[in-house]
Amino acid sequence: MIQTLGDRARAVTGSWRVVVRLSVAPALAWWVSMQIFEHNQAFFAPIAAVLTLTIGTGERLSIVVEIVIGAAFGILVGELLVLSIGRGTWQLMLVVALAVISARFVGLPGLAVTQAVISGVLLVAVVPLPGMTDPALTRFADALIGGLTALGMIIVLPANPVREMERGIQDLREELAAILDKVARALREQDSGKAAEALSQARSTQSMIDTVSALADSGSEMARLSPFRWRQRTEMARRVSALIELDHAVRNTRVLTRRTAAMLRHDERVPVGLAESVAELARLARTDAENVPALIEVARSAIRAASGSLTINTAALASQIRAIVADMMLAAGTPYDDLDSVLDF
Repeated sequence: MIQTLGDRARAVTGSWRVVVRLSVAPALAWWVSMQIFEHNQAFFAPIAAVLTLTIGTGERLSIVVEIVIGAAFGILVGELLVLSIGRGTWQLMLVVALAVISARFVGLPGLAVTQAVISGVLLVAVVPLPGMTDPALTRFADALIGGLTALGMIIVLPANPVREMERGIQDLREELAAILDKVARALREQDSGKAAEALSQARSTQSMIDTVSALADSGSEMARLSPFRWRQRTEMARRVSALIELDHAVRNTRVLTRRTAAMLRHDERVPVGLAESVAELARLARTDAENVPALIEVARSAIRAASGSLTINTAALASQIRAIVADMMLAAGTPYDDLDSVLDF
């Protein structure tokens, strides 16, 4: 897709928090180290700030703290190693190799690995100034200053947790709709192969759910801790509740796809109304997920279609459609106590 200048400008505008964090945190860390602690070689302070922002943004604060402490102690251990083995070509190769191995071992992303390599190069290549009493502790302190500065920036200038959560929920709804679309096509065409494809896709949704759940954890924490996000705590709680119910909807969809695949493998005829109910449920999941009356009508249509050609399997399909509808209604905010009355047909 070709982006216009307007698209690119909007992308930049939407990233203003990233720009501010990545420009202010390293500069502030460098200033604190140089001016307050009087460290003349304060390069590890801005590097640690960038590393923490690169890895820690979007994570829970407890994980960010672990990143800060881990980076600082990594610098300390590296400096002690260099003081023991000296500085030179093979020492540079060794330290960089250890930095890459350590970064890969703990699963850091590519940009963070690059930052670790740069830190390793600086450890060996930059000789401490004459008169520096304890370079290991000085550089450890610089790394700690940088990490804590970045942590402060994450709290003071957090991403919008509600918007991030809403995107994650919509992505999950899109995935749910895609699976239901495949189930509907399989039912219409009596195609067990398409049902198997739907089942495979349904089974692969857990990673997406885990990703959105991680967003929920970090966003809820940020809404509690950052004064700038306190007003969003209620909205975050509502979306976390919606995510729980969507997770249930995905699980019930897996059961629906398994039952569909089993029916079609045995060449059991499926009432047309059931396929149409699943197709309509897919449409609602994608474009109108909070339309409670339409969701109720989907469940009613499924029960009606199954009643016209009642078998164990058609009854099971209708029951699963009703269960998915119930989950989506709960995600839309319907009180749990109201479900039995509105879905009693």
